[in-house]
Amino acid sequence: MSYKPLFAIILAVCISSCSSTAQLSNLPASNASTDSTKYDWAAQTGKYLESIQSKEVFLRQFFAEMPKGGDLHNHLTGSVYAETYYDIACMDSLYVDTLSGRLYSKKDTSSIHIIRLLPDYINSRHMLKVKLVDQWSIRNFHSYNRNIPQDEHFFNAFGLFGAATGNHMVALINELKQRALHENVQYLEIMGTSPSVSDKKMDSIFNTENYYKNTNKKLLDAIQSADTARIRSVIDSTIKTWEQNIAWKNEGIVYGKFIDSLDASSIADTNLVTRYLAYASRKSEPLTVLAQLHIGFVASNKAASKVVGVNIVSAENSEISMLHYTTHMLMFAVLKEKYPQVKASLHAGELTLGLVKPEDLGRHISQAVYIAKADRIGHGLDVAFERSSASLLKYMQENFIPVEINLTSNEFILGVKDNEHPLPLYVKTKVPLVISTDDAGILRTNLAEQYVLLVRRYGLEYSQIKQLVCNSIKYSFLKENEKQRLMEKLEREFETFEKNITNNY
Repeated sequence: MSYKPLFAIILAVCISSCSSTAQLSNLPASNASTDSTKYDWAAQTGKYLESIQSKEVFLRQFFAEMPKGGDLHNHLTGSVYAETYYDIACMDSLYVDTLSGRLYSKKDTSSIHIIRLLPDYINSRHMLKVKLVDQWSIRNFHSYNRNIPQDEHFFNAFGLFGAATGNHMVALINELKQRALHENVQYLEIMGTSPSVSDKKMDSIFNTENYYKNTNKKLLDAIQSADTARIRSVIDSTIKTWEQNIAWKNEGIVYGKFIDSLDASSIADTNLVTRYLAYASRKSEPLTVLAQLHIGFVASNKAASKVVGVNIVSAENSEISMLHYTTHMLMFAVLKEKYPQVKASLHAGELTLGLVKPEDLGRHISQAVYIAKADRIGHGLDVAFERSSASLLKYMQENFIPVEINLTSNEFILGVKDNEHPLPLYVKTKVPLVISTDDAGILRTNLAEQYVLLVRRYGLEYSQIKQLVCNSIKYSFLKENEKQRLMEKLEREFETFEKNITNNY
């Protein structure tokens, strides 16, 4: 059966009105099958979803069973549940500061609160585990009188459990895969780990003492000048030097092979397709960011690699992220020109009024779209504050640049939900959308919950939900033949799901 009937509609979601209660009007039906029996299954499934729209437990059951396509925006270490990190820490006998919750591979004698975790603690230290899981996630956050903002608690969690991640990447990936299978997800596009870059490595490769320090200073001086042409020139000349160095370009090949080596499991692509995004941390020194991005572009450019794109991560409102934002976009611009076939999904606009100064809200999404040539936008929360937002939204709609919507993440980290969320604005302007989880482990959520929230908060109907699922494959960074195979599989699974709903509910 061909996947084409599913695309016999406008793939960008649209809306005719947006009321004060954030209810979305009908989107185009995604099931264009001419088979009346199949149409009846879809219609009956839609009627059932409408009948349970206000009943959360029924919605949870419905979306737990529904095929969900892909999760295109998820961070590996943030998607693993804290209980797994606790078990790893005990098995590896790591040290933990019982006050801060930070794990250490070696004992830090400066703190009297440090103890060593042991394998038998897995099932014997319940209250210790409860405390650490709460510190490593948002569980029970509102039950405590915490003297820390929610966004800081979220981002700090990565540093607390970080010592438990490095030696167990394969196991962590397998946890995500097993959960995806259980959730009836067909595709994962994971932000796994960033390329390793250090000053010593670069000095050695380029056989020049203080190469890293001197080159980074050139970038910093250009940034200080606020001259975008000068910044771009330094970026371009630096990359040209790297492109001529075989040893450095090999770093990208090595990184791609490393990511491929992590994708070890008994789960075949026929059951769950998994691909990876390379990324840079925007809080690093500018030369480190550029080096990580270049390695990621080289790796993604290799046809056989499971690295299918590049991203940039970390808190967008941090001091260095805000200061260097335009520079980072220029890095993507230069690399996109050299590697036009490489895809990029950029965290952009994960900001809101009050988090930063109002004048800092008007440029991030537009620079990601116009300068960096992003193929997808992650979050996109502050779009209403963008300068010339109407023309930006029109451009995104006409060029099929989707936004990755992360409802639980946006609510906890930035306090944005319901009518404050830009989802209705994106839908009204026909910008394509995909639904994703972001950091399901820290946020204690899953993909099914995101669809529950969509229905509860915005009144989406079954045809609209189904369209969003289709978008998650349409706008993935898979090759076209892989998309076609997944769409065919997805259509078969929807038919089975709809028949089951019709016959049993």
